[in-house]
Amino acid sequence: MSAALLTLFEATGDDVTDTKLLKLQELCQAKKQAQTDALPKEWLLPQLPPKDQLNVMDIPRSCGLLNEKELQITETSDVKTILQFLAKGTWSSLEVTTAFLKRAIIAHQLTNCLTEFWIEDALARARELDAIRSQTGPVGPLHGLPVSLKDQFDVEGKECTMGIASWIGRISQKDAALVQILRQAGAVIYVRTNVPQTLMRGETDNFVFGLTTNPHNRSLTCGGSSGGEGALIALRGSVLGIGTDIGGSVRIPAAFNGLCGLRPTMRRMPYGGASNTLLGLEAVESVIGPLSPTVGGCALLVKSVMEGNPWDIDQKVVELHWREEQYQLQHLGGRATKLTFAVMMNDNYIRPHPTVLRALKKTIEALKGNGHQVIEWNPKDLFHRAFKCIGKIYDSDGGQDFKATFAESGEPLYPGTVVGHFPGLDVYQSWQLNKEKDALRQEFLDQWMSTKLLTNTSRPIDALICPQAPYPAPPHGTYDYVGYTAAFNLLDYPATIIPVTTVSPTLDVPVTNYEPLNEWDERVQRSYSPEIFKDAPVCVQIVGRRFREEELLGISEVVEKVLQDGKN
Repeated sequence: MSAALLTLFEATGDDVTDTKLLKLQELCQAKKQAQTDALPKEWLLPQLPPKDQLNVMDIPRSCGLLNEKELQITETSDVKTILQFLAKGTWSSLEVTTAFLKRAIIAHQLTNCLTEFWIEDALARARELDAIRSQTGPVGPLHGLPVSLKDQFDVEGKECTMGIASWIGRISQKDAALVQILRQAGAVIYVRTNVPQTLMRGETDNFVFGLTTNPHNRSLTCGGSSGGEGALIALRGSVLGIGTDIGGSVRIPAAFNGLCGLRPTMRRMPYGGASNTLLGLEAVESVIGPLSPTVGGCALLVKSVMEGNPWDIDQKVVELHWREEQYQLQHLGGRATKLTFAVMMNDNYIRPHPTVLRALKKTIEALKGNGHQVIEWNPKDLFHRAFKCIGKIYDSDGGQDFKATFAESGEPLYPGTVVGHFPGLDVYQSWQLNKEKDALRQEFLDQWMSTKLLTNTSRPIDALICPQAPYPAPPHGTYDYVGYTAAFNLLDYPATIIPVTTVSPTLDVPVTNYEPLNEWDERVQRSYSPEIFKDAPVCVQIVGRRFREEELLGISEVVEKVLQDGKN
């Protein structure tokens, strides 16, 4: 019997003898048991770590299940290096795929990050790619590389539940557009990763597969909704994964797990044929974005997808080819040029924890120390208004989409789902809300362009640096403020995540005599102690101009290198 569903029955007062829910409960139990039974016995950990061992980052290396070559493969963080070895035949796709499959299964045992894994299919595809390479050369830019997928991306002939109990047994009839392009590029599809039910939570938990934890500290959330990807890649069960983002769902898991991630402009990447909720909502659309240990991995994925002409497969994608000169920042003077940044320390509504402020200051100091200009950005109340506006957009259907999804099965919404904070709207009211959104976008653009009066280049800032959240990964069930990420979904600006540091008990001391901006801000500040957030990664968010993903990725690599040089 599913403890998660029983807990919900008790919380809602539903009758535990309800026939429909009991049937769903049995389906969830059978699905989870089938997943457990499918784990290869030879890849099972000799002993699971005790529950009070919070940090499990070292276990894949120390458990003894991976040989030296498999460790070398999976601990190569640079995707480009792996692809070069695959193209030359230094490593076979079979070796690389086997290594990442084994490490993914290990990661799953530690964090519960997977939903599906297709071992035989992946190994067969790897063998096929090796044979093709030996005869005619690499298939495409991702030749032989295993790429992990969030549990949204339909794979022909495979079940796709998306964490929804009533979707158990739902078989995809066709590959999603992105999966088609990945296959054409030579990638190996091998695993899918856990998500929250409906995708509308910053925590990864559902009735089918349960809770995914953060490998840096298993008492903390891995984020959501691409949280399974975050946990998997953090443990190097994948080096390149695909998530989606409608309020921060790529950036939150990337930041909470110490990874890089990209939220691109709407309609730059192909979403067609993927499972989703809130389909038909166009005021703010979910977007596809990569997660990887490095910015270069994210860039390589976007470039590979663009080279697959996604606009020929997905009618929504803007036909905008990869611009290498923009990625190399040639229009700004090249990678060696001195850039201009603005920094937003807080959004004037919820102030960040001390550790987040330290990460921002460390980034600013590193950039200034390398000759880059950094100016201050005060958004006044724009971000709070954007946060409220996107909340109204999420709820504009009055919850009808979720009601329709669960009407027949009677499956309840998972606690904490983002829904019902604002009333539903009629068509005319939705039009007025779109006018409010457009006014906010224009106001933000005007603020951005006005910075040319403050920079030493006489052009507007090249990028904005700001928090991704007011805290690092918080304890399970407590992540409640997406304003720092969701604002850029409303404004439709691309944004990346770059790791900076980890929580330090000595450097990140709680603030005393704090004067809160409001009750929410006070609650956030009171939640902080370095002991609770032990070992949590801390990242910054870098924001660029719309449809300038190449430029943003290039700038982000400059920031990444400056920070890395500082560590060295």
